[in-house]
Amino acid sequence: MIIADEDDPQKIKDPPVATPTVRYPDRAASRPFSTLPDYETSQALALGGPNDSLVTLYKPPRPRRCFDSRFWKTALTTLVVYVFLTLVIAVPIIIQKQHQNQPKYPFTYSLVWPSKNSAPYDALNINNITSTGQSGIYPVCNNWTEVVEYFNAGSTFVLASTERYVSPNGQFSLTSNTSCESDVDHVQGAFYVGINPNQSVQDAVISIVMQSSSPTLFSQTFTCFAITNNFTDLSFYVPNNLTNDDNILYNVSLLFPQTATPSRVTSFSTILPLFDQQFTSLDGNVLFDELTVVGPVSRVSVDSISANRILVDTSLEPITGTFSANASLVLSTVMAPISANISLYNDPSVPFPTTLDVHTGNSNLTVDVTVFAPNENPPSRPNFVANVRTFSGFLSTNVLHQPNTPQSVIQLHVINDLGPTDVVLDNLFQGLFQVTTKQGIASVSQGSASVPDPWVPNVSRAFDVDFNTTSRKYGWIGWGNPTPPWNGYLQGEAVIDTSLANVTLSFLG
Repeated sequence: MIIADEDDPQKIKDPPVATPTVRYPDRAASRPFSTLPDYETSQALALGGPNDSLVTLYKPPRPRRCFDSRFWKTALTTLVVYVFLTLVIAVPIIIQKQHQNQPKYPFTYSLVWPSKNSAPYDALNINNITSTGQSGIYPVCNNWTEVVEYFNAGSTFVLASTERYVSPNGQFSLTSNTSCESDVDHVQGAFYVGINPNQSVQDAVISIVMQSSSPTLFSQTFTCFAITNNFTDLSFYVPNNLTNDDNILYNVSLLFPQTATPSRVTSFSTILPLFDQQFTSLDGNVLFDELTVVGPVSRVSVDSISANRILVDTSLEPITGTFSANASLVLSTVMAPISANISLYNDPSVPFPTTLDVHTGNSNLTVDVTVFAPNENPPSRPNFVANVRTFSGFLSTNVLHQPNTPQSVIQLHVINDLGPTDVVLDNLFQGLFQVTTKQGIASVSQGSASVPDPWVPNVSRAFDVDFNTTSRKYGWIGWGNPTPPWNGYLQGEAVIDTSLANVTLSFLG
């Protein structure tokens, strides 16, 4: 045993601390770097957690990310700038180029005169509606021929009537400021256009009968004429504060004369909400250039009428009748059926096709179209461009050439979202066809009626289906080779689309 001397340097050192001594082992050369703690550190954590006075734990470095937050901020900013530049610059350029590449087929129709004012007015101030109108004409209001008050069950109603002789030529405008939203339970009207049975009358005759439910309401309701040579304007103004007890009834008729020379009407337009509008057969007696019949909640029925351009636009009421147009025809309603016989004529010498647009919604649509274009040579543009559409209703469309007329180029697009669709084309149609549905059955058939090639003799008619499935079929029908360039002739198109019902395309031959 060795006893240290008091002067030994070991005696002046701090006494030993009675705590465990931890020594970290050296990392083995072959051991890969690991962020996990070693064995001793794990034991210390398990026995009571880290104690900085005893053990200093190794903190592994934060794992590196492939993309830090600065990268994502930069990427997001770049994406926002790209989307902005695309919307501002690229999309308009693309749309402009697409429009430049499309054929410029105008889809125009008669519009009401822009100077016409049929907005609600102050019923107590007649000066609001006596300002100068078309061509400096001042309207004359409430110039009634007869006014009679009737008493019935303690109430008084007023019956007024008048009649005007006007020129059967030129321009006609009939408007009303009634609203289908606020006046539907208070205002009702009927407008009738026909031929005067009295052959001795050489002018057009406008007759008006109005009934109001009270003298006060009658004094606040205005019927205004603005008449000059070859210009007739008739306007109906009702107050915009009708009560539950207020009622107004109109009965208006316009009779054209029976003359050796038909009347020539350059523009005929109506804006008559809540009016039933009826046209009898005017063919041979009146020649219309532009015909516009507009009126929400306005039933429109036409026995027979012809014009270069026709627009019939209503809602919640049906459109029925026979129409003939040379430039464009539009029939539009919603929540009501359309049933029309249509004749379309296209002049090959003009640079544009004749257009047809017929559409409704949530109701049936039935149109029979007869086309005639006196082509002497294969046309270089479509003769007719037609769009027919409805949803949740049955759609039936027949497009046939007038008998003994040349073949024309037809572009037809038929859409029906929910209801079944049936389309028939005659044996003079030539071009591509496509029939598509999603949940129904698509069918295409060719009839037995045969006709020779109208332009090249001794060429047989061919029917070729390129794609044939239950829900989709497309192909070509015509004369000669079923593949391009189709003898160099412009081809027609028939595209029939529906979603949840069957669709059928039938060729008569």
